[in-house]
Amino acid sequence: MRRFSSTLAVSLGLLAMLGQPLAIFAQTYDEDLIPAEDAANGFDPNAILDDRDIFDLGTMDLTALRSFLNQRGALGRMKITDIDGVEKEPAEIIWRVATSYKVNPKYLLALLQKEQSLVEDTSPTQRQLDWAMGFGVCDSCSKEDPRIQAYKGFANQIEYAAKQHRERYLFQLLGKGTTISGYAPGKLAVVDGQNIKPVNNATAMLYTYTPHIHGNLNLWRIWRRWFSLSFPDGTVAQGKSSKEIYLIRFGQKRLFKSKLAAASIIDPSKIVQVEDSQLTAYPDGTPISFPNYSIVETEDGKRYLIDGNAKRLIVTKEAFRRLGFIEDDVIEAKATELASYEDGRDLTVASQFPTGQLATGPDKKLWYVEDGIKREIQHPALINLYFKGRKSKSLTEKQLDTFRTIEPYLLRDGELVSGDKGTTVYVVENSLLRPIQSGTVFEELGWQWRNVIKVPQAVIELHQVGAVVELRSAPKLIEEHDLATEL
Repeated sequence: MRRFSSTLAVSLGLLAMLGQPLAIFAQTYDEDLIPAEDAANGFDPNAILDDRDIFDLGTMDLTALRSFLNQRGALGRMKITDIDGVEKEPAEIIWRVATSYKVNPKYLLALLQKEQSLVEDTSPTQRQLDWAMGFGVCDSCSKEDPRIQAYKGFANQIEYAAKQHRERYLFQLLGKGTTISGYAPGKLAVVDGQNIKPVNNATAMLYTYTPHIHGNLNLWRIWRRWFSLSFPDGTVAQGKSSKEIYLIRFGQKRLFKSKLAAASIIDPSKIVQVEDSQLTAYPDGTPISFPNYSIVETEDGKRYLIDGNAKRLIVTKEAFRRLGFIEDDVIEAKATELASYEDGRDLTVASQFPTGQLATGPDKKLWYVEDGIKREIQHPALINLYFKGRKSKSLTEKQLDTFRTIEPYLLRDGELVSGDKGTTVYVVENSLLRPIQSGTVFEELGWQWRNVIKVPQAVIELHQVGAVVELRSAPKLIEEHDLATEL
């Protein structure tokens, strides 16, 4: 039987900021219970969903709920008798229960699918509808048991499942610190022979409702397929609960080990706030240990410039001095902390502007020069955005000719912009401008309207336009916000 290792880093970024050792909870899981593919995609049996995923009512309104069901299965075309004896659409019943108990309708949908595949089934049986949430039915119980008949029926099932989470499980956790089954955040439990330690109330509740890893893995798969968001490359996102900050790049999330490291590549006010469960869909990439352009010194006395994913050896003390580095900026580091960085080009006395420099030529053109390359800055608005207060260095034509010309300097990845002659809002991804489909999409992805920058239309026209940004899984809503009204 193959096994693999799954590691949960608890508040890594926060602990790193405080200068404390990184606390790692490591656990080995049976691959028959948790396939390696699911582990690689971010499934953690200790943190299946966030508390907000269960109790945040504001994530989906009745219109969106109805649209969601209409696009998937028979529930979008049926009428079912509610507990008041009135026939209603399933969406109306789910919405009534969600608002009554302040339970996330998305969570109720995921439970319906996990228990009886009802959301996507095009021809469900009456038995599926009668036991829609699996409430009151244990593994060895008969659905004909007279003691559970009060729970029978679609509306009853939705009602009791929501009530169980809000008025029993949550009250038990808040009052006694544990659910009736003994699950609690930080408390070790054994599930299917595996050690499990829930990190939040939500995960403790999930194991109380379904005391099996496989059932909760199925719920996570459904949640990920339906509700996990796809963030553009270059997004810097922070989990609302964990406070950990990540760079989303090439389908992975890379943890910043300090706020300073994150601030070296983005204005902290532009960091996107998202639910931690939205980030679990991304496998972990290499952590980002140091701020960009840090100078680090290892135990053997070698000094490196951190340049993106690379560490660049500063070959001599003379090179260190000639390149303008100073001793006070040197950070002590262990060689193991640099192991994840690839080896970049060595820095010698002949290297030029390894951390970048504004330069002006004889023709008054403005350039950004960095380590052998130059990029023309074709509009002064880019200076105001990224180089305000920085002085330009005058270079001769001969000096500029020593730098290889590449594409012009463009808006940075992750930037939210709108032209001064239009209402379309774009996000920059890999130098392309991707139009954002609607205000709903904008807000679902965690962006803030205050961070949209108005730029001259001439700057917009410097860029190619890429694919429209849409929600990867959620259906298009019937009523969408008008972007123009938000700006």
